[in-house]
Amino acid sequence: MEEKKFDVQSIIGFVLIFGILIFMFYQNRPTPEELAAEKAKQEQVEAAKASENLETETVGNNEPQLDLQDSTAVANYQGKLGAFGFTKPSNDITTLENDVLLLKISNKGGQIVEAKMKQYVTYDSVPVYLVKDGNASFALDFSTSDNRVLNTADLYFEPSMSSDNGNQVLSLKAKTSNNQYLEYRYVMKPNDYLVDFMIKSKGLDNVISTSKPVTLDWKLKGIRHSKSIQYENRYTRLTYNHEDGKISKLSEGSDDEETEEDIKWISYRQHFFSS
Repeated sequence: MEEKKFDVQSIIGFVLIFGILIFMFYQNRPTPEELAAEKAKQEQVEAAKASENLETETVGNNEPQLDLQDSTAVANYQGKLGAFGFTKPSNDITTLENDVLLLKISNKGGQIVEAKMKQYVTYDSVPVYLVKDGNASFALDFSTSDNRVLNTADLYFEPSMSSDNGNQVLSLKAKTSNNQYLEYRYVMKPNDYLVDFMIKSKGLDNVISTSKPVTLDWKLKGIRHSKSIQYENRYTRLTYNHEDGKISKLSEGSDDEETEEDIKWISYRQHFFSS
């Protein structure tokens, strides 16, 4: 019986091939700089897609823009609003500004259409905006005594500016007559990021139906501020405060649907800024 012998040359050949493969693996693997560049490139692609979505899909009202020069269209539009068609339509913008914050508020809907943090810039030196280009919508849904269902985003408000102890006060009124109205009231203090916001009404007991609840419809599609979009998404959440002082939040990683009561305030929170 023939004795099997080890082929030394074959073993050396396999060792050399194995060594060459290991050498090629280490030579061809990406450097930390290349990995960082690839990650940044991927984030730029994702940010570009998000930007495209933001441009083509705003969260605001999708109603066609009313032609204020068309008297017939204006009259028809006011007819749809019933008593709330009293206020003359206008697309004017009112600006509230102090040393740190700039707000632009539209007559239509009475809502903030631009919010700029004046003393901050993003990772690529662009001014920090919390609200801009239709990324936000703030409105009330309610029913009227004549069986209409209205949304304040469709209403036109009449603005008036005043000053109170050095504070800028903007009052916007969606009127049903000269002395009956729904009011949004913004108060901006000097050198302060906090803006007081109040909703008031006068003489609407027979206009707004009390048999159905008034619903707040608030949407915000956060604008990217940080270089890492994944890191920023991790810290973007909805936070709310209960009357007893307890602060709760919706999960960052899932779509939650919850019914909460006794809520004192609501905040859309991103990594560094809240609205």
